[in-house]
Amino acid sequence: MKQETIHADKVQLAYASILGNATTLGIALIIIDYILYAFQLLPLSLPIEQVAANWHLRASEFHHQLDAPLGWSCFSDPLKGDMLSYISLIYLGAVTMLCLFVAGIAFFRDKNMIYTFFSFAQMAVLILAAAGILSGGH
Repeated sequence: MKQETIHADKVQLAYASILGNATTLGIALIIIDYILYAFQLLPLSLPIEQVAANWHLRASEFHHQLDAPLGWSCFSDPLKGDMLSYISLIYLGAVTMLCLFVAGIAFFRDKNMIYTFFSFAQMAVLILAAAGILSGGH
C-alpha cells in the first residue's frame, strides 16, 4: 500500500508552532496561577469561601451581591491571586490573535494580500469584540 505524504506550507507550520508553544505556556500559567489562588499564596479580591457560597448565582447576580471584579478590571490589580488566574485565561484566549498575526505577516511576506487582509481583519474583529465594541447582542 502506498503511503501518502502530507505537506504543510510555511504559514501553516508557523501558525502551528506559535499555537503549540503559546498554548503550552498558557496551560502552565493556568496551573501555576491556580496553585497561587487555591493555596492563597497571593491576596485575593474575594475570599474563596464567599465565591463557593455564591456559586449558584448567575454571573450578574454574583457580581452585584459580592461586588466582584468585572470584565477588564482584573488588570487594575493583577497581583491578586484570583485576578492573576483570570488574566492567564485571557492570555490563553488571546493566543488565537497571536497566531493570526504571525500568519498575516507570513502571508504579507508571500505577497498574498487577500489572506493578509483576512488575517488582520479577523484580528480586528476579535479585538473589537473583546473591547465590547462588537457584541452578539448580549
